[in-house]
Amino acid sequence: MNLEKNINNKSSLYFIIFLICLGCEINKKSVQSNDYNSEYEIKNKSNISLLNRIRANPSIYIEGNGENAKIYLKGVSSINFPKEILFVLDGIQVGNYSKISSMLDPTMIKSIRILKNAVDLTMYGFAGSGGVIEIKTK
Repeated sequence: MNLEKNINNKSSLYFIIFLICLGCEINKKSVQSNDYNSEYEIKNKSNISLLNRIRANPSIYIEGNGENAKIYLKGVSSINFPKEILFVLDGIQVGNYSKISSMLDPTMIKSIRILKNAVDLTMYGFAGSGGVIEIKTK
């Protein structure tokens, strides 16, 4: 596992420890230390369900369980105007969690990338304005 020089935020450290306990390998993108929209690329080595892998990220709010779960990014805009996260599977826009959960085998997931900042979301337009989760398969 390769981490940047140091971890300034205590909650980030706990998050990384939590993911390591789940059997994940983490590569932190090179961002400024004060950037709250930093991305984590999560590469899981086990067959944990997609919902539990997403739940491991502290910036995600999940409402409900199973195929009917609704997934949102935490923040001011999600409180005032909640919009579900858009799922992208191997470059193809799938829709919300209920659509992707029925078509994806959790053991085939290579990596999960959560996009939160405006620069990354512009390529998905209004559909991705609530956040985007990119999933790559093996």
